[in-house]
Amino acid sequence: MLWLGLILIVAGIAILWGAADPFVEAAARLARIWGGSPVLVGALVIGFGTSAPELVVSGLAAARGELASSVGNVVGSNAANLSLVLAFSVVISPVVGQLRIIRREGVITLLAMGAVVVIAWDDVLHRAEGIALVAAMAIASLFLVRWSRQDVRDGLAGNDGFDAGEDLRVSYELARAFASLVGIVVGAGLLVEGGGGVAEHFGLAGGFVGATIFALGTSLPELVTAGAAARRKANELVIGNLLGSNLFNSLLVVGLAGVVGAGAIGERRVVEHVIMLFIGLLVGILAITRRRLGRAQGVVLLASFALFLAVVAQNATV
Repeated sequence: MLWLGLILIVAGIAILWGAADPFVEAAARLARIWGGSPVLVGALVIGFGTSAPELVVSGLAAARGELASSVGNVVGSNAANLSLVLAFSVVISPVVGQLRIIRREGVITLLAMGAVVVIAWDDVLHRAEGIALVAAMAIASLFLVRWSRQDVRDGLAGNDGFDAGEDLRVSYELARAFASLVGIVVGAGLLVEGGGGVAEHFGLAGGFVGATIFALGTSLPELVTAGAAARRKANELVIGNLLGSNLFNSLLVVGLAGVVGAGAIGERRVVEHVIMLFIGLLVGILAITRRRLGRAQGVVLLASFALFLAVVAQNATV
């Protein structure tokens, strides 16, 4: 039933929105308690936290044999993070001085996004490829931890967006993170169920649903987190969050989908994957050639997201 599907989508997105923000905040505070730098908090802790919806949504979709939705979710989320969400952030607070993060962490994020394009090129996701992606995520995490420690030693770790006087309690934050994670799982399940129903009713392709409904729904945590961090002038947290989220999406989320639901993707969407990678390269070029990302660059990024949506819409139906 169409109405039931729409209700489930709205309910799932609402629960994801409500659960993701406290999960991210709890994770960031725990990382602060345990001595993490803003880069580590943004890229690893918050990056993983904001990727949790994509992880659950894609995992559930893959387990149901909807691998096109899983991969489409990752491609759409990656494109939205580096265009829509980053544009939203720089409009609130221009990114100045932290572009070194894009130049460094951005390299491994681009490589991870490129790996998704290569693996999905033949329209098949093998279990061995999924395992390789998960292993690559573990290796990338080691690099992030090493770079974070180096930043702390060199005195380069900047503002993490949290007041030093905040009362941070481990037990409370752990309980808050766990409760929020339960909400994320429930919300993701509703989103997948509702999205599948709407797709079946209109004859929509799984890749289209994944790259639009699922992607925009699961990108809400990144949007909320980026806005909150930008208001705190915590630019390192914003950049680290987006790069870390795309890293987790490309390696861990696609890797998990390959492990639990290996097989034919079913929809060869090469152009969409290439545009996702183009958006990543565009952000890298802006970071290399400019010392500041502001409203003008935000407009360019929004235009790139509009291009992505236009291409996705070309193959909306089965």
